Amino acid sequence: METIKFETIVDNKGAIHLPEEFRHAYGKHVRLVLSLKAQDITRGKGRQPGSAKGILKVLSEDDEHLNDFKEYM
Repeated sequence: METIKFETIVDNKGAIHLPEEFRHAYGKHVRLVLSLKAQDITRGKGRQPGSAKGILKVLSEDDEHLNDFKEYM
């Protein structure tokens, strides 16, 4: 197994571009380890209150299922 190290970007479609010098790896099965800088991870908007609105649906509203947990509370 050969190990190579380089810096590159992941484009907006998720593609990782290998430098031309590593073209011998094109089309091969590889193991990829990513190392992201903290500012790159936190750059997004993050979670916003109400952002899941319309995604989850409550099928029934009752407290009966809570009786199963009485011994733990």
